[in-house]
Amino acid sequence: MTKQDKCSKEAKTFFLNGIVQGVGFRPFVFRLAHEMGIKGWVSNSSRGVTIYAEGDNLNLFHERLIKEAPPLSKIVTMRTENSTCKNCETFKIIQSEAEQEANVLIAPDVATCQDCLKDMADPANPRYQFPFTNCTNCGPRYTIIRDVPYDREQTTMSKFPMCGTCASEYHNPEDRRFHAQPIACPDCGPKVQLVDAQGQILPGIGVEQLAQGAILAVKGLGGFHLVCDARNTQTVQRLRERKERGAKPFALMVRSVEKAREEVIISQLEENLLKSMAAPIVILERRSKHLNSLPEEIAPGINTLGMMLPYTPIHHLLFEGTYDFLVMTSANLSGRPLIYKNEDALEGLKGIADYFLIHDRDIYHPCDDSVVQVIGEKSVFFRRARGYVPLPIMMSSYHIKTPFLGVGGELKNAFCLASGERAFVSQYLGDMEGYENLQRFYQELDSFQRVVNITPQALAYDKHPNYELTRFALEQPLPKHPVQHHHAHLVSVLGEWDRTEPTLGIICDGTGLGEDGCIWGFEVLFGNAKGYQRKGHLEYLPLPGGDAGSKHPLRLAYAYLKTLLTEEEWVETEPFWSGLSAVERQILDRQLKTGFQVFQTSSAGRLFDAVSGLLGVCRKVTYEGQAAIELESTAQRFKLKNHLEDKHYSYKMSVENDEIILRIGMIFKELMRDLLLGVSLEEIAYRFHLSLAHAIVDLAVELQIEKGPLVLSGGVFQNKLLTEAILKLCQEKELEVLRSRTLPPGDGGLAFGQLLIANEVL
Repeated sequence: MTKQDKCSKEAKTFFLNGIVQGVGFRPFVFRLAHEMGIKGWVSNSSRGVTIYAEGDNLNLFHERLIKEAPPLSKIVTMRTENSTCKNCETFKIIQSEAEQEANVLIAPDVATCQDCLKDMADPANPRYQFPFTNCTNCGPRYTIIRDVPYDREQTTMSKFPMCGTCASEYHNPEDRRFHAQPIACPDCGPKVQLVDAQGQILPGIGVEQLAQGAILAVKGLGGFHLVCDARNTQTVQRLRERKERGAKPFALMVRSVEKAREEVIISQLEENLLKSMAAPIVILERRSKHLNSLPEEIAPGINTLGMMLPYTPIHHLLFEGTYDFLVMTSANLSGRPLIYKNEDALEGLKGIADYFLIHDRDIYHPCDDSVVQVIGEKSVFFRRARGYVPLPIMMSSYHIKTPFLGVGGELKNAFCLASGERAFVSQYLGDMEGYENLQRFYQELDSFQRVVNITPQALAYDKHPNYELTRFALEQPLPKHPVQHHHAHLVSVLGEWDRTEPTLGIICDGTGLGEDGCIWGFEVLFGNAKGYQRKGHLEYLPLPGGDAGSKHPLRLAYAYLKTLLTEEEWVETEPFWSGLSAVERQILDRQLKTGFQVFQTSSAGRLFDAVSGLLGVCRKVTYEGQAAIELESTAQRFKLKNHLEDKHYSYKMSVENDEIILRIGMIFKELMRDLLLGVSLEEIAYRFHLSLAHAIVDLAVELQIEKGPLVLSGGVFQNKLLTEAILKLCQEKELEVLRSRTLPPGDGGLAFGQLLIANEVL
């Protein structure tokens, strides 16, 4: 009689899918099985985790697998099959299986855990001050993985064979580094090296150099940062000049939340975000200027600072210096992609960085820091990357019939791959202008397909014929479908909420090609993935020079007022144009008269630019959105100092061709009157924001959506003041509002919407 014949135990096989690799799931199963006296085995596979178990309490084992799973794990599906008992003598972890059909989810990179920080701080610990300390609960994931399943040989750690001590920990089920794939120590792990601009190797990691005012290029988790002491005004100014950054704000890394509170106001939700495993940059409101010790040069003209906490061992070691704040800005040359290779940093950052802190653990997926802000008591992505990618969007109401690619937009690009009920949006890749940026797109598209195991058989792209990614899409030998920009914004939000019904959306952004050939950007749309109707928009106004015109806000203001005002009213505007030369005014007058290189636009983004230029808040744009961001900060200063009635400027609505047109001539006339009367710029900017908030809600009410929902999408809704004013008005009218929650409301969420729309058509 065989052992199998004698077996009286129940036997089952469990198939788990989700984020179950690289998060300590197999060690957890191993320990649970030993505790419960279960025999069998657990294995990673390309489809997730497989558990074969035999014993007397398999139903309880099943329950505890779900309830007690590791904190970083996420079980998406779990299937159970009755099995034939094999009479196993123990429970063990067996070799991972590679299968043709990979379906596993990979965890994002995770900030260093408290246990690892204790190891680093203990002089008696073998990993004392080791810059690559990690365990199953923290450390690199996505940035080092080449392929699934997630095992060491599939990561960039494969070139570092484990020493005896690390191997012992790796194979010890009682150790928290049990099957931690990036496990390493000073004897067998990666090495850091500090070099100067001539390539000479120096002792230390750059702490002394930072304290003395140097600029360091530091290789982090997903790429290089340029780093300096944030309180050293001269060094911050030097970094800004060397990087040719204009006025774009620098991100900061701060020693602790307690230190951050000295400079910014932090709510409980904001503190939770700062301390979360994703450790994003959180945009926070500055305290009164007289309380600040950080130089204005960090974020010129705005009342917020982007801060994050140290999230890698290297960062924690850098804070052994006397400083509390470090500028920590992505290391890329103006308009070019993030640098992540040692040789590229040493060459490309020469003349910007004084010293280079490099290491020999390769980055496979370059990944910028994520950026979030709390708006309306919810976190809103400005940039979604490290800490969140490659988490999927799960859909039950949508089914992607054919593996699909949405290529995304031209600005703030992120693409999307989807199949079945899962959609994976890539990390932020930046603007798709220039050869190097496109090469990064191609590189990430190729490697991302392996991580999520989706090879697209169809694709979606923006209707704009001159976008680089439109040309890329048209060259692909696959079925394809062009999608209108603002329609994609609407459907992206519906997809995030897993809703399919036709819905009213107000989409406000900078630019997107409209169906009529004009530049859209303040659109009232009603629809879903199957189609849409344009129900209304901001009145068309002239945009001299097209998209390039947005770099000159005062010229925009000139063109807008010339169009909106009568000749008598125009005479009163003369004091506003001292910032324009006589030649500029002559050219603008000729353009407006002949229509040469003048485009018609309904863009909300350009409206903010024009008001910012007219008020003199921002007349030279050095980064995208600068004029609107500085206008919001100006308005916020008034809000903080005053508690006045909800006073706003007037506007009108008319109907043309069954579309509601928002007329803003009255806004400009009343704004201009206040300006001439000497009303403060802060109050005028605040009233302008309130005017748009009321107009947006009135448009929704005019279209009789009753209880909603109302979708708000587009980059303009990263404006905290405007969005919170709208939410307050909607709450008063009991209107349900849907906003982006796992993707940015701007173009970073575009690809997901493109894909859902094209899926319906193709």
